[in-house]
Amino acid sequence: MKIMLSAGETSGDTYGAHLVKYLKDLRPDIYFFGMGGNRMFSAGVDIKFDISSKGTVGIFEALPNALSIFSVLSKMKALLLKESPDLLILIDSQGLNMPLAKYANAIGIKTCYFIAPQEWLWGSSKNTKIVAETLDYIIAIFEKEYSIYKSFGANVFYFGHPLLDMIKINSTREQILSKLGANISEPIIMLCPGSRIQEINSVFPVLLSACEIFSQKYPNSFFPVAAASAWIKPYIISRLKKSSLKNFQVFENLTHEIISVSDLVLASSGTINLEASIIGTPNIMAYKLNPLTFFIAKNILKLGNKLKYFSMPNILLGKRLVPELIQENATAANIFNCLNDSYVNKVSFDNKSLLAKLGSPPVFPNIAKKILSFTSSPCTPHLSAGRRGPKGDPRTKATFAG
Repeated sequence: MKIMLSAGETSGDTYGAHLVKYLKDLRPDIYFFGMGGNRMFSAGVDIKFDISSKGTVGIFEALPNALSIFSVLSKMKALLLKESPDLLILIDSQGLNMPLAKYANAIGIKTCYFIAPQEWLWGSSKNTKIVAETLDYIIAIFEKEYSIYKSFGANVFYFGHPLLDMIKINSTREQILSKLGANISEPIIMLCPGSRIQEINSVFPVLLSACEIFSQKYPNSFFPVAAASAWIKPYIISRLKKSSLKNFQVFENLTHEIISVSDLVLASSGTINLEASIIGTPNIMAYKLNPLTFFIAKNILKLGNKLKYFSMPNILLGKRLVPELIQENATAANIFNCLNDSYVNKVSFDNKSLLAKLGSPPVFPNIAKKILSFTSSPCTPHLSAGRRGPKGDPRTKATFAG
């Protein structure tokens, strides 16, 4: 059996690696190949392409990498046609993976989207319907996502959020602090600057400036810095060398453990806010986009009318659990004030309501079982009329069972 995977960013690489591990537990004979990063490679995936360093958020932010992404998309299509896998698993990276899914449809390859496009959250009904009609299967990671895609006719399944399985802290506080070399009496402020170069360049400097102010008030503070991947670590270190921040240390593989012993987590927007919230550590989110991207999102796409909040914990709860500092509000002074207030007031962090919205473990074993069932099931019919092979492809129109 052959399964092709397509993960374009660091977070997708992490999810993909965990998924492959559980799939291999059930079927060790499966050949996994496709696009991913170091974590998927370590899990046993034959990595043909790696574009982890090309990830961006935003319209104008994506332009510098557009040609290289298009080139990889063309190569992934050729690989899909050549290998004709039993299933194509798409992970996040909507801009690349939705065109790939449409191509898979055209040549009769079954598709499963894991960490699906968030059209259900901020998109239009038209685009949500396109996602539902394009994919054979969707593995939802939020209950609301499941309900919305289901209402649009998608063949969607929900087992809970995978982070419930991924976050495992087996060490005691004392053991973790020993690894850090941190004194228990010191304020521990964890910095999570993001998994994209764009965030290291635009958000991380502001986070560092806020921490410099904090360290002046609390000289014994310790600042562990999370590197989301090996390739981004040098960029993080380069930024740290340009700052006056002292008493920091960069870590790559202890993120969840360090979060669990930190007084506060200061992060770029992303999955990290949900991770910290699941663990139960107060966290603050800051983010900056290209001004033109933000203008279009706010005034043309009207995302402000669709989303009251931007961090997933707040979105799920419909209220503020995580302080958000966006765009012009994401200044060093504002971030410091928020950081200082949270530290001084020892803000309580009640995550019980959030955890109730994420399901119950185990999650990955159930996802893996369901995905394996897709490989032996006939394709489901889409609301659109049939699929045709691409021009020049000898295959005829795919046949679908009801």
